Formats: sequence, C-alpha cells, structure tokens
Amino acid sequence: MSILVTGGTGALGFHILSGVTRSGRKLFSFSDEQPQPWQKVPDVNYLTGNLLNFKDLFEVIQKIQPQYIYHLASQSSVGLSYKKPFETLSTNLLGTQNLLEVVRQACPKAKVLLLSSSEIYGRTEEHLTTLHKESSLPNPLTPYASSKACMEILGNQFRNAYGLHIVFVRPFHFTGPHHSRRFAIPSITYQLVKIKHYGTEPVLFTGSLDISRDVVDVRDVARGMIQVLNGCESGSIYNICCGKSYTFRELTEFLIDIAGVSVDFRYDPALERTNDIPLLIGDPTKIMSIGWKPLISIEDSLTDLFNEMVIRRRLELKMQTEQKMSTP
Repeated sequence: MSILVTGGTGALGFHILSGVTRSGRKLFSFSDEQPQPWQKVPDVNYLTGNLLNFKDLFEVIQKIQPQYIYHLASQSSVGLSYKKPFETLSTNLLGTQNLLEVVRQACPKAKVLLLSSSEIYGRTEEHLTTLHKESSLPNPLTPYASSKACMEILGNQFRNAYGLHIVFVRPFHFTGPHHSRRFAIPSITYQLVKIKHYGTEPVLFTGSLDISRDVVDVRDVARGMIQVLNGCESGSIYNICCGKSYTFRELTEFLIDIAGVSVDFRYDPALERTNDIPLLIGDPTKIMSIGWKPLISIEDSLTDLFNEMVIRRRLELKMQTEQKMSTP
C-alpha cells in the first residue's frame, strides 16, 4: 500500500506527507528537484523526475503502484505564468495528461486528487460581491488560471472515458510554514526576517496591498485535501476556503507586529500583477458539509510562517558556509 505526492517538496506536499505519515503506507514524493533539509518529511522516499517524461513517470508509478495520488506538481505562480505561458500550460496540462495516462495504464484503481485553484473563477461584477461556489462557471483571466481550468476538463475526460477515480480541490489563498518565498506573503515575511535578525534596511518592498483574499492556513488546506481524497466520490469538486477575506495590507500589518519592527513601505511595480482580481472569496459550505473546517487562525498561521522562515534562513546560511569551506 503506497501514497504518491507529485510536487511533494512544496508547502502543500510537505504538509500532506506529514499528515499521512501514520497511515502505515509507503510514502513517495515525485518532484523535479531533491528536497532541501527543511522540506524533508521523515520516512518519505523522495524521487526526482520530469512530469513531461512519460517513460520515467511510467517506470516510477508502475514500480510503486500507489493507491492514492495527490497531484500537486505544477507551475503555480500567477505572475510567472505571464512570463512563461508555454511552460505553464505544458507543465500544468500536459504533465497532468502524462500522469493520468500512466495511471490508466499502470494503476487504474488508484484514487487521484487534482489540485486546481480558486483563480479559475476570475473576475466578474457579480463575483465582486458574492462568494464563489463550486457551481460557478470558470472565467480565467491568467495563463495560470486557464491551465488549471483546462486541467479540470482533462481530468473529467479521463474520469468519464476510462472510469478513473478523480476528485478536484480549488484552494483559495493559503499561507503558513514552508510556503515558498516566490509568493507575496512569504516574500514579505522573508524581508521582515532579514530586517529583524540580519540588519537589513527597514524598507519593505511590495506590490499592491489593497487586494483581498480568502486566506486559510496551508496545514488546514492539506488536511482538507486528505479528507476529500479519502472519502469523496469521483468527480467531486471542493472549494477549500473560510468565506472571510483579508487585504494584503492587513496580513502585512500582522506580520510587522509579529516581527516587532518599524518599516517604511516602498511600492515595487515589478511585483504588481497584470489583471489582478481585487477580491477573491469562496463559499465553504460544501466542504464544511463533510466535516472540514479551518482550525488554525490567521495570526497563528503568520506567526508560524515567520518562525519557520527564521529557521529556514539559518539553515540556508549554514549550508552556504559549509559549501564555501568545502570548495578548494
């Protein structure tokens, strides 16, 4: 009995693997890179490869025969999707095509969870004042959102044509420990860590702080995904959200209080996203009907992110020092 997490070195992968460590099953991560020390979960087999390499992916899945597959591997940055739309579509759609075709051939009884995104809802005048439901029609505005909307269609094709067990989740904004610095809130946190502990100039570089997002801790999102894959019918789609929004300014002020520093704000146009959605908030009624609810407050989530970022930075500096000392 085994569980496979593609993209297992990311924050969601880390917390899903942490959440299933007591399942008694063999645990595997498949990513395009080896994990850093702070990304490793004990008793997990970390495999590397490329989703777009069908042969390598087939050999891995044929060998480990997973019963549960969490497909998280993707190009997940909205901003980067504008700069690399072809890479985004290739990874998120054709990578998923490869995975599902391998599952169809090698382990057709496996249960598969496909990670979609709230970004597929896009922006309409109606949705600026109402909560997004799973029944809302997609209206993607970005290359990233389009790739995820197409991925859902592809998943349904494999489910309908071949009878694969596939479920979908659409997380809204999430953050918390192990979140990548490529994203806005961890990037701000990292700047505050350097200001607090390393004497960096007390200036915070940000994009727009006036957008609002429905925010859930990454550990609550991971727990919801485990619950959906374990117990929900094939074809099910679930928002993972709390139904409450925060502006990025509010989140940043929380982090400044946590860091205990005074800073000046400096707007960086390079961090501004084209076509950004001013408000993105979801309706959690459906996922709450199966017993899930967020358990970690936004204050605790941001505190844990800050503290984990401090530890991560120390490890990075230690590794850099050791590497310099070992270089002839």
